[in-house]
Amino acid sequence: MSNTRSLWKKVLPTTAAVATAFAAMAVAPAQADATTDARLTVVAAGLKNPRGITAQSDGSLLVAEAGEGLPGCAAGTRCVGATGAVVKMSASGYVSRPVTGLASTAVGAADPTTVNASGPADVERDTTAGGYDVLSCFGGPGTTDLRTSLGSGAGTLGTVYRTVDGTVLGDLAALESGQNPDGADINANPWRLVRSGSGFLATDAGANDVVSLPGDGTATARYVMPTNNTSQSVPTGLLKASDGTLYISDMGGGQVGGSRIWKVAPGQQPQVLVSGLTNITDIAFDWKGNLLALSYSSSSLSQAPTPGSLSRIDLSTRKVTTIPTGTQLVQPNGIGVDVFGDVYVTNHSVGTNGQLVRVDY
Repeated sequence: MSNTRSLWKKVLPTTAAVATAFAAMAVAPAQADATTDARLTVVAAGLKNPRGITAQSDGSLLVAEAGEGLPGCAAGTRCVGATGAVVKMSASGYVSRPVTGLASTAVGAADPTTVNASGPADVERDTTAGGYDVLSCFGGPGTTDLRTSLGSGAGTLGTVYRTVDGTVLGDLAALESGQNPDGADINANPWRLVRSGSGFLATDAGANDVVSLPGDGTATARYVMPTNNTSQSVPTGLLKASDGTLYISDMGGGQVGGSRIWKVAPGQQPQVLVSGLTNITDIAFDWKGNLLALSYSSSSLSQAPTPGSLSRIDLSTRKVTTIPTGTQLVQPNGIGVDVFGDVYVTNHSVGTNGQLVRVDY
């Protein structure tokens, strides 16, 4: 592409096994890889556990930044801090953090730059109250009991909430803890968010379902998806086409070749569109209407992460084409395509040296 501005494994592995100064987010040199035809350009650096990307109609991009938990948290101890944020890159390339101080939790690490946090995982602009609506990832055995044990600062973890006043629009963690729709272990981990009517739909990678959130604080399971043989799916990416068709990716239990992408036509149940992919964390439409699928790594999640990859899927033929990114994608997490057709990925998504990169191919 030319650079023209034109039912799911119950417990989602942590992003490490899967994934504030504006000067720290300055443009960095592009990475080079002689084995690839694709070129990555770093447009923002120094991001703290960057997650999902949302493209805006004005040409800007929003990135959910999960934060770093509580700075100074003792190694091996889980702490809550206010280090989550919403990052915005304008159409002209200016990067800022319009919202900071959002709830973030992490287990302290000996090297604080490697800390893997739960916090903002996806974000949408709030068109009624102003500010933003944030989906917060969060999970663990018991989920709401764990959240309560972390104190009042953890109240928005595992929910969708408004940044302007902290109002919880839907509580995915409470749904999983109270109803456990798939009947397996109780463990939520919200991942991606799309608008649906006056509310939202969201994937919960820990609970293995797609959740309906009307925006009034309630949450109900829309789809409980089947396992992949003996492994639960771990739903991740979520898209809604203009005709109402949904596309949902899963990680297939972190197994090589276990990921699938599901298609849900209006009024129908999910059907497998493509299979045989590996560790898909997010999906997006490109400017031609193809589906782009982002892979966290090519190895099993039980092993050390290997470089990630990017695939293009022709929705008419279901043909999967690998985009040659070589070794440049390292623990990538989110993907977004702006109104000009440019493709962006959150790269190095584990730790405090994350990036937003543009992928040209």
